Amino acid sequence: MNTQHAFVVAMSVVAITLMVEMHLGMAVDCDSSKFEPCIQYFAGGASLPTPDAPCCENIQGQPGCYCEYIKDPKICKYVASPRAKELGTACRMETPDPSSCPGFTGCP
Repeated sequence: MNTQHAFVVAMSVVAITLMVEMHLGMAVDCDSSKFEPCIQYFAGGASLPTPDAPCCENIQGQPGCYCEYIKDPKICKYVASPRAKELGTACRMETPDPSSCPGFTGCP
């Protein structure tokens, strides 16, 4: 019986390990081009009080990518702006402070 118990425990460990690896492998691939529909929101200023649906859908589909977006020199000035916090609120998602992003020292 001990051999069977050990086998079941070993198989359980293997199954859990595989599930964790699959979950990590399914991590979101941050694509900064998905942020481009949001640039209109920044450029519009007060005349565009809320972002459009494609903007929110794109960034909601890439949770946790904010610090990756900030690395892209084309969009850094938008992502690092105070209006980015408003964008996060309007799209119902968290927008961290740029200083919390590892290695961020400002936009080029």
